[in-house]
Amino acid sequence: MAAFYRPNVFSSGVDERQVAGVFEKERSSRKAVDDPILHEAAQWLARTELGTLDEGDFERWRAADPRHALAFIRVTDAAQRTVEAAGGPIEARTHARNAGVSRRGAIAAGLGALTLGAGGLLASRVSARDRASTPVGGVRRVDLANAGALTLNTDSAASWRRDRDGLRLWLERGEIGLDLRRNQQSVRLSGREGGARLSPGRYNARLRDGLLDLTILDGEARAELSGGRGETVIRGPHAVLLATERPLVRTVSADDLAALQAWRSGEILFVDEPLGSAVEEYNRHLVRKIVIADPTLAGLPVGGRFIADDPAAFLRALTMTQGVEVTASGEAIFLSQKQS
Repeated sequence: MAAFYRPNVFSSGVDERQVAGVFEKERSSRKAVDDPILHEAAQWLARTELGTLDEGDFERWRAADPRHALAFIRVTDAAQRTVEAAGGPIEARTHARNAGVSRRGAIAAGLGALTLGAGGLLASRVSARDRASTPVGGVRRVDLANAGALTLNTDSAASWRRDRDGLRLWLERGEIGLDLRRNQQSVRLSGREGGARLSPGRYNARLRDGLLDLTILDGEARAELSGGRGETVIRGPHAVLLATERPLVRTVSADDLAALQAWRSGEILFVDEPLGSAVEEYNRHLVRKIVIADPTLAGLPVGGRFIADDPAAFLRALTMTQGVEVTASGEAIFLSQKQS
């Protein structure tokens, strides 16, 4: 069963006993069914289901009043209990509902209509998402059942669920590779902004400054235009940055394609890459970061195939071929010019 999104609601110095006490005093003076805070909490939970949650806005709402933290806990836990009590696969229960009720309408009805009776809060959750993530330096492959497979790069997170139109997939952080099987429904991929419908094929998607950067290795993507103005069809091998106004399409080289596929094997590939860019890319995979102490080194060209979570061979190559001095500490690895 998929897990709920549950932020750390008691961060920023909020004391759990204080929060519980505030609500304990309110129980005798007002009915939760009329409590606007509970309705707000339900809306935040609904946004997580729709993939429209802004985590910054949520954290500001949570921190504004200690009652917000407990309200979100109560709504989330009640929805979880309702799903567990219903039993059976979530997908089967979703398809059994009246087809005339839209997904958004069902979420609004299920999570908006909160009732507090006999000491228990009930909230209906329409559909849950499965979720997978990786730590820094990790790579993980996940089976998407009949749709294909998802591979997550370092420090990445994605979630997905099925609906009547097929599989919906959200890239929440980092980078993923997709291998979508033939003779299956298309997959709708969304980032923080923008999205595309993908036909069977092979794809790579990465969040860059909040925008979804999609590379079509093999297949076809239908990128959505803002304001419901239609879509743009992009066929591989091409890449597209799903910008707010219109998709920005570009060609990809053989070296680009090789680099995109190297990370799936836990490797990192550079072809005449400036050292500054190479270090930035390598640091995505490292807990102990590489720091260029001498800015004049940033433009040095580097190349080769290396293990992504172990920079030892990369650092040796810099020392031997570029005359770079490597100094390691417990916190970072520093690159500087060798002293003559």
